[in-house]
Amino acid sequence: MTTKPQIVDQQAHETFCAFARSMGLNPDDLWVGRYVDYEWDHSRHVFEHACDSLAGQYALEFGCNYGATAIVLATLGVTVTAIDINEQYVKLAKLNAARYGLSEKITFLHVTDTTQLPFEPAQFHLVSCNSVLEYVPADILQKVQREIDRVLAKNGLIFIAGTSNRIWPKEVHSGKWWVNYLSPGLDNLLFAGQNLERGVFPWQILHGFGDYQNADLNSGGKAYLAAKTSMGIARNRLQILRAANRVLSLFGVTVGLVTPSISVTLRKV
Repeated sequence: MTTKPQIVDQQAHETFCAFARSMGLNPDDLWVGRYVDYEWDHSRHVFEHACDSLAGQYALEFGCNYGATAIVLATLGVTVTAIDINEQYVKLAKLNAARYGLSEKITFLHVTDTTQLPFEPAQFHLVSCNSVLEYVPADILQKVQREIDRVLAKNGLIFIAGTSNRIWPKEVHSGKWWVNYLSPGLDNLLFAGQNLERGVFPWQILHGFGDYQNADLNSGGKAYLAAKTSMGIARNRLQILRAANRVLSLFGVTVGLVTPSISVTLRKV
């Protein structure tokens, strides 16, 4: 059994903490210095239940943030390339990997134009999009999705997780009500030009990449529910998800597409 990643380089840890503080971040915050622990307890189970074997796979972490998911994938034996448009995030992610002793197993790249990724066609077996697609400007989202499709091999998997769902009245990241239902064109009029966060519609996720199958639907939701079980969610919530899955599957929909944060695994045809 693969063991949970541990901080093994104290000097690298101190460098990580110092750089995080220079960015105005708290290195002790769950979503900064302890994010790897969170992803190990959550996204790891999605990867493991969706794949027969992860060792030896090549993965693209699209929008790596501070490197937590990339570190989890590398711990599971995946060769990872992690990218982000924010250069400071990439620097912090590199330092994060170093403190876990994984610098040699992850390639971090600062990519400014995600509509033209610097990779060969079909280079990767897996792509992870963890809480990132909602931050891609709406006018280029489909172009970015098609570029991700270009670099993914046939039968490859795209993992979508933590993506704010625009069918919900409350946007999950900002906590603002009703903005998902309003056009961005009204922001100047109603919100004094604020750059408000909005989710992504489930059908944009399902169809924007090209010809893909909903792997969760094909498995009858078993992998999704098994991952949730492994995460240790409350029994009553798990029962609700199971019941919802049975009903929604009759209409060709998976429960992860209707939750406030979209969770779905797509397989390239």
